[in-house]
Amino acid sequence: MKQTLKERLIRLFIILLPGIIAFGTNCFAYMVPKLILSPDSYVYLDMEIDRMIPLIPEFIIIYYMSFAQWFNYFMQGCFGPENLRNKYFSADVLAKIISFFLYLAWPLAMRWPQLPANGNIWVKLVGMAYGVDTPTGAFPSFHCFYSWMSIRYSFEREPKERRWICWGQTIFSFALFAATVLVKQHYFIDIIGGIAFAEIALQITSHTKLADRFGELMHKLSAHMEKLI
Repeated sequence: MKQTLKERLIRLFIILLPGIIAFGTNCFAYMVPKLILSPDSYVYLDMEIDRMIPLIPEFIIIYYMSFAQWFNYFMQGCFGPENLRNKYFSADVLAKIISFFLYLAWPLAMRWPQLPANGNIWVKLVGMAYGVDTPTGAFPSFHCFYSWMSIRYSFEREPKERRWICWGQTIFSFALFAATVLVKQHYFIDIIGGIAFAEIALQITSHTKLADRFGELMHKLSAHMEKLI
């Protein structure tokens, strides 16, 4: 029996729902502290390693390309094996809940450099990134978090004959780690924090029933959505 457009859209929504929940938690953890915290509550680090790192605007292209990596990670998670979906998206939600409270307790922020008004295209692209964001919510870096999750997911899912995909993810991710500090969107410690939060959350979901509980929740929500068809 041919499905109607409504049925196809509902079934697509059911498939995408775990990723929507995970990404929604990400947006909540990143955006809400910006609305709650007052400007004078932010903390600014003054570490020698960050002063030594120069601004290299050309790395902004890698910073922007990371959103394509995020999209690929979420699509693979939604359409891939259910056990990996539950493991990675439950880890995602767990890490972002912890990050939310950490942002409130230790609201680390950046001091963006003054960009020249007549800068080249790369400087203008950096200025665009600064213009649509605020220099807050630095630790842990969600960019680095998702790049590390992309590496881990690829190595866990891809067979040996497709390991080139995994190494491609790894090379790009380490370039992204560098880009976050070279365009002055993050401190060096934020890279470590993003990787650590991803790894700790994955270890928790691997050694607890959290992934199973997430899967059960998805099945219940899917069953309710199926009733609309």
